[in-house]
Amino acid sequence: MAVILSNFNVFERQVAKLLSRTPGLKKSLKLFYSRLAFLRHRKNYRKRAVREPFPYRSGAKETFFGYFDKSPVNQNGYVLVYTTEEDTSKAPLPQGEVVLNVHDSKNQEVVLSITVRAFNWQQGSRAHWLDDDLFIFNDFDEASASYVAKVWSLKGEKQVKTFTLPVQDSFGVEYFISLDYQRLQALRPDYGYQNLPPMNQAELEKLENDGLWLVDFATGSSRLFISLSDLKSFQFKPEMENAHHKVNHVMISPSGRQFIFMHRFRNGGARTDRLFLADVENGQLRLLADFGMVSHCFWANEESVFGYLRGPGNKEGYWLVNVDTGDFTSFGAGKLDRYGDGHPHVWGDWFVTDTYPDKSRMQHLILGNFKTGEVREIGEFFHGFEYDGESRCDLHPRFSLDGKSVFFDSVFSGKRQLYKMDLD
Repeated sequence: MAVILSNFNVFERQVAKLLSRTPGLKKSLKLFYSRLAFLRHRKNYRKRAVREPFPYRSGAKETFFGYFDKSPVNQNGYVLVYTTEEDTSKAPLPQGEVVLNVHDSKNQEVVLSITVRAFNWQQGSRAHWLDDDLFIFNDFDEASASYVAKVWSLKGEKQVKTFTLPVQDSFGVEYFISLDYQRLQALRPDYGYQNLPPMNQAELEKLENDGLWLVDFATGSSRLFISLSDLKSFQFKPEMENAHHKVNHVMISPSGRQFIFMHRFRNGGARTDRLFLADVENGQLRLLADFGMVSHCFWANEESVFGYLRGPGNKEGYWLVNVDTGDFTSFGAGKLDRYGDGHPHVWGDWFVTDTYPDKSRMQHLILGNFKTGEVREIGEFFHGFEYDGESRCDLHPRFSLDGKSVFFDSVFSGKRQLYKMDLD
C-alpha cells in the first residue's frame, strides 16, 4: 500500500491537543478543518486492500461487531455479528434493538438470532465467546430495570445463565469484571447504554460504591473489587478533587492473573487518563502510565502491554509497557507514530492496528511484527462525514483466532458493515 501523504502532521496534532481543554470548540474547528482538508486531498476511490474483504451482509440492514479487544469468531468458525434496521449514523434510540446473530462461516448461514436491547455502535453489547460453545453479552432486563449479562449456548440454542451485573471483560468461564454503564452514559455515552437515564450530578459524586466489580462465573456472586474512591486516593492530585471519575476499557491478561484498565477524570474541560494494573488475587494496584493520556491498549503477552499512549518525555506514540518493571519501550523507534492513534490487536508476534480518518477521509489498516519491526499497510477505507462522534465507525481490527484473517467494521460502502479479510 502507498505511504500516507495526507495524514495530519505533528503541528496539527499539537493544535488538537491544546484544544482538548475546550471540547466544544475543538469539535467545531475539527469539523470545519477536516471538510476543508478533504476538498484538497479527496481520492477517487473508497477502498484499497491487499485482499478483497468479505462483507457480512443482511439484506438492507447494517451489520457490525464492535470493539477491537475481542475476536468475533470461535475455533469452529462461528462469527458473532450484529444486525440493525436503525440508521447507525445517528445515536442509538432509547428503545432501540439490535439482533445478535451467530453466523456459520462454513455454510454461510445464520444459525442463531437473539434480540438485544442494551448496545452502542462502538462496542455493541460486549458480546464475546467464552469458549467454543458459550458466549456472553449485555442486555436490558425490563422487570428489574437494570443491565444484566446473559450467557447463551450455541449447541443448546438457548440461554443458560443470567448475571445481575453486566460484563466488561471476562476470563473464560471463571470470572468477569463489571462496571456501571449508567456512569458511562453520563460521562462517555459512546460506550454507555440508552435504556436508563444517565447518572445525575449527585450520583456521579458518589465514588465509594462504584468502580469495578469481580463476578464469579460459577456462583454469580460479586463484590466491589476496586472503587472509584480507591482510585481517587491512589497518588492523589489536587485536580482530582472536584472532577468526574470513571473507569473503562478493562482488559484481562492471557493468564487471567491480572488486568489493566483506564481511570479517567475530567475537571472542567481537561480530561486526564491513567493506566492501571490490578492483581486478581489480592487486588493490588500498580500505576503503569501517569502521563495524562492513554488511548488504546492490548496485551502483547503476560508481561507487556502494547498501546498508543503518552510516555516518558510526554511523547505520544505506540509503546510497549512492561507491567513488571514499568519500563516503556517505543515500538520500532517510533516507526508507527506518524499514523497517530489507533486500536492495536495482537496475535503472537503480529499485531494489526488502524488509524482515524486522514485528510482524504481514509482509514488505514496496518499490519506489524514485534520481532522484525515490519510495518505495512494492508488496506485503506473511506469514512464519510455523516458518521461522526458517537456514531463514528472505527475499523477496530481483530485477528481471527488462527491469525490468518482480520475482521473490521467499516462504512466505505455507505453503511456500517462487518468485514473479514484474509492475510495469506
